[in-house]
Amino acid sequence: MAVTCGKCHLDPRVIKYLGYQGDGPVAGYQQSIHARILREDPARGAPTCTNCHGSHAIYIMSDPRSSFNKLNRSETCGHCHPQVKAEYLQSIHWRAVQRGHFESPTCNDCHGEHKIQSPQDVDAITNRLNLSSQICAKCHSSQAMMARFGLDAERFASYNRTYHGLAILKGSASAANCTSCHETHAIREQSSAESSVNPANLQKTCSKCHDNISQEFSSIAVHPKNLAERNPVAFYARSVYMWLIIVVVGSMVVHNLIILGSYIRKKRQVRKQDRLYQRFRSFEVYQHFLLIFSFFILVITGFALKFPDAGWVRLLVSAGMTESLRSVLHRIGAVILISISLIQLFYFLFHRQGRKEISALRPQISDVSGFWQNMKYYLGFAEQRPRFGRWDYTEKAEYLALIWGTAVMAFTGLVLWFPEFFMDYLPTWMFETSEVIHYFEAWLATLAIFIWHWFFVIYHPEKYPMNLTWLDGKISEEDLRHHHPEEYTAIQKQTDRNAKDPG
Repeated sequence: MAVTCGKCHLDPRVIKYLGYQGDGPVAGYQQSIHARILREDPARGAPTCTNCHGSHAIYIMSDPRSSFNKLNRSETCGHCHPQVKAEYLQSIHWRAVQRGHFESPTCNDCHGEHKIQSPQDVDAITNRLNLSSQICAKCHSSQAMMARFGLDAERFASYNRTYHGLAILKGSASAANCTSCHETHAIREQSSAESSVNPANLQKTCSKCHDNISQEFSSIAVHPKNLAERNPVAFYARSVYMWLIIVVVGSMVVHNLIILGSYIRKKRQVRKQDRLYQRFRSFEVYQHFLLIFSFFILVITGFALKFPDAGWVRLLVSAGMTESLRSVLHRIGAVILISISLIQLFYFLFHRQGRKEISALRPQISDVSGFWQNMKYYLGFAEQRPRFGRWDYTEKAEYLALIWGTAVMAFTGLVLWFPEFFMDYLPTWMFETSEVIHYFEAWLATLAIFIWHWFFVIYHPEKYPMNLTWLDGKISEEDLRHHHPEEYTAIQKQTDRNAKDPG
């Protein structure tokens, strides 16, 4: 039958005429649980086209005579599902349909029309893990629809704050979803004596999952809202704890920063007594400060756009960081980053010392052997550290990754900033590709800074509480001899040559 109907209803012209998008109703039916049963066990009598639409007297859905008219739909489905039909006809949803509120759901609004899947299918909207978010929330999270009926549009959001909602989001096979409490088809208003959520019936409803419960247990809010009015004790407890966290944790942070600052000062005092070598020029130190500044602006304002519902983003918004301000700050950070990168590029290309630096940063075979020797040393298989020169392999990898990452972020960021200009010269797919690359390169850069860079300048036991070179560009003789012995040897040889030949 589907093949017969498909002679027309698989025709793209017919599909377009009927207002469908995609492959049309027949193609959807062929992927449904009905078609699957019909193929596997024809004797079970699973429905095909004519069972729902009729054979000859086929009318459009708006016609009251249509078997798929909103008022007739439950009767049509009820031919095969009489028990479900009987339950649905007791529901508040059906009574609303009878009154002419056709936005109220009937069978196909929850199950679909043609591509109807088994609730056991993991990707079915009627699967217990999906139905709350993909079916119930469609209506019960709609501000317009709920206002029309005087209902609470935050029912789904409040449910998601409870253990039930959080557990369902995490894939729990046993946590309660909407139908666990409100029933699946015979959904009645709370005031109905037969409603599963009527206060008189809540204990019985909760007992489906919880054994030996009291009336007090069944009175626990499943849709917690208005905590101050509903539970003043919990409201004040929350307020006390919020301030307690701010004061106690804030005091801990201040306390530990004082101790950390003391160790940094002591390290600087000890360092002053040692012979110091200028590792970085002053302008490079200033560049690094600007790099840190721009990096944090970009990370905070960039991820704030991607995760608007995160708590820290809401805190920033409440402090005044509107979308207009966020976008301006993000672009300011981008301009700073691009500017200092161009300055560094000119330094590498046109300054003698800069050309020496970029030459020293080139990857070499010795970096591979240095990595291998370093791993053997820290794993306890070698007694000697590798002898690194101006840059070791960790610094080379990080700096070259910085060059690459900055170029990628700058280009994709400019495409997103000025799409009108770039789309005159680039293919259409480049805009979305730039979005993807910009986002994931941001993650890569952020994690690399926190896990790789900060390890070698902060977390590393030999550097803790921090490597002070970033503050003034200087490195102690002990650190230079220990971490860059080849460079130290080269400096000493140059010093000796200068001493022998002052001219």
